[in-house]
Amino acid sequence: MKKAILTLTAVAAFAACATADVKMPPLFTDGMVLQQKTSAPVWGFAEPGEKITVSNTWDNKTVTAEAAADGRWKVNVATPSFGGPYALIINGKNTVYINNVLIGEVWFASGQSNMEMPMSGFPYGTIMNGPEDIANSTNNDIRIFMVERNTSFKEENAAGGEWKAASPKNTPQFGATCYYFAKKLNAELGVPVGIINSSWGGTPVESWIPQEYIKNVPEYSQIAKNIEASSPIIEKRNSWLAQKQSVPTFPRPDLGDGDLAKPDFDDSKWHSMNVPTLWENNNEVRAFDGIVWFRKTIKISAAMAGKELVVSLGAIDDGDETFFNGEPIGRTNNYQADRVYTVPAEKVKAGKAVIAVRVTDNMGGGGLYGNPAKMKCYVKDNEKAAVSLAGSWKYLPVAELSKGKLYKFDIQSMEFFQRPISPIDLSEMTPTCLYNAMVAPFAGYAMAGAIWYQGEANVGHAEEYTRTFPLMIKAWREKWAQGDFPFYYVQIAPYDYGTNGHSEEIREAQRVSLSVANSGMASTIDIGNNKNIHPANKVEVGNRLALWAFKNIYGKDVVCSGPLFKSQEINGKAIYLSFDYGEGLNAKGGELKDFEIAGKDGKYYPATAVIEDGKVKVTSDKVAAPASVRYLWNDCVDQATLYNGAGLPASSFQSTKCW
Repeated sequence: MKKAILTLTAVAAFAACATADVKMPPLFTDGMVLQQKTSAPVWGFAEPGEKITVSNTWDNKTVTAEAAADGRWKVNVATPSFGGPYALIINGKNTVYINNVLIGEVWFASGQSNMEMPMSGFPYGTIMNGPEDIANSTNNDIRIFMVERNTSFKEENAAGGEWKAASPKNTPQFGATCYYFAKKLNAELGVPVGIINSSWGGTPVESWIPQEYIKNVPEYSQIAKNIEASSPIIEKRNSWLAQKQSVPTFPRPDLGDGDLAKPDFDDSKWHSMNVPTLWENNNEVRAFDGIVWFRKTIKISAAMAGKELVVSLGAIDDGDETFFNGEPIGRTNNYQADRVYTVPAEKVKAGKAVIAVRVTDNMGGGGLYGNPAKMKCYVKDNEKAAVSLAGSWKYLPVAELSKGKLYKFDIQSMEFFQRPISPIDLSEMTPTCLYNAMVAPFAGYAMAGAIWYQGEANVGHAEEYTRTFPLMIKAWREKWAQGDFPFYYVQIAPYDYGTNGHSEEIREAQRVSLSVANSGMASTIDIGNNKNIHPANKVEVGNRLALWAFKNIYGKDVVCSGPLFKSQEINGKAIYLSFDYGEGLNAKGGELKDFEIAGKDGKYYPATAVIEDGKVKVTSDKVAAPASVRYLWNDCVDQATLYNGAGLPASSFQSTKCW
């Protein structure tokens, strides 16, 4: 954590100071990878008007530039075929040496947690074969630059991070999808591979779109205006926050909040929040990472006294410490886990009792947010007489986590509620703010293409995603000014999103986004986990992304996709489906399942599907005049059955438009 803070501080320092020595962004440092056989931009900062020369050790040629009024300079360096290590030498008033430079294939990777998920796994998810692959990962020709998390209301010139080569020491921190993609490319092509991984878990696509593009999307036009109005207030708030005392985040932060769990603590002036909900939905808290206390007073009846109680709170994001009348009854650090704790019978007295929860949120959503039906207190083995815990709770934020530092608030004055309030908050959820801080600093860096794994955070907004996702691709391509570079993405995997799910619609939005030129999609319909949003089989994800690159960029004779719905033909009571990448259609397990068919009324019924002459014939006795077919149309998928001869699964689909 401290290392990240220092790096970000260094970035801010050289970006702001253009009147001293030549300085290079962290991207241009020892161990970097440059794209082969191209004119690769190299840039940095110096005093305005300063003459800069850049030379290299692969052909000893020199190019020159002059620093502009803002101190920025840029040159283009002709790169040879893959090889190295080489060096770059930048001369101005001082000399900067960049050593151990490799020439090879460079890819920009981005998205949310499934792209970010490290080889070491998450506390609530592991990588298949991760420990073994880490132990055998030593390879100086695979290098990854993991971009440090940051947000901004304006486009930044630099971002923190460090180039690292694959090794048992470094690989555990590598994003698994990135690592397996790079490993596959390196093994098949025999060239160095560099990946820039700019990812942040739980983030929506709109956070990754530049402001001048997102402001033209009707749903975000007002938000874009609010961002402009919020910038000076956010700067004031950051200044206010920086004046607070910062405390170590590990071990358990000492906030002087031990009394907040006690039943006699006076919380009468605390504010109230209806739970379950993410506190981001609360107009007073909004975007906030840190520590918040919740308290609720309940009545223990005479019938409950002296009996073992169960306190069920549902899911909490991220971690909690829960108390009953000041006594700890449980703690968990897993945002997906339901909290079910017990209170010993001897601690249960008739009358008022206080349940207190200290919630720690490290990123994204925070709070008691699960199923309201699971929020209850009851005598063990007598759940029917449960007391609901959903509804109004008292709450108080006591510490805020910002850029790696934890700032302590005064509890007695409820200092949190005195902070400057802006029309919109700056967070990883704010439209444009991740593009500004984590993509803009790399725009223009020579690369072969981009890979993307995101969409879970946009479940429930599929129609909008059909517009925002292609818009993001368009924006990045225009910002990079390298034409319609390859853009390959992962279709999100099946997962139980609950009653507000419908992730099949996001999968469909991603499928129809293949209309974007030079794009490709890797389906994960057969390797998901209905109980874990982070599937373990990342090696297959990386390999399937690599297939698109092999086919379209590197000239390999491979099948790059599973069957993708192409068209339908209605013939009497049957619909015949045709597919791209459908050579060798087959039914895994011997029978096609999970097909549905509907008439013009849009009511779908389970259907019989068989493969005939390279097409899929779909029928149902309940639909005499069919109009549409859909396949694997659900959040959860137990088994994918339609494959092509290359062993790749068909994407879920609906044969008529959803929107």
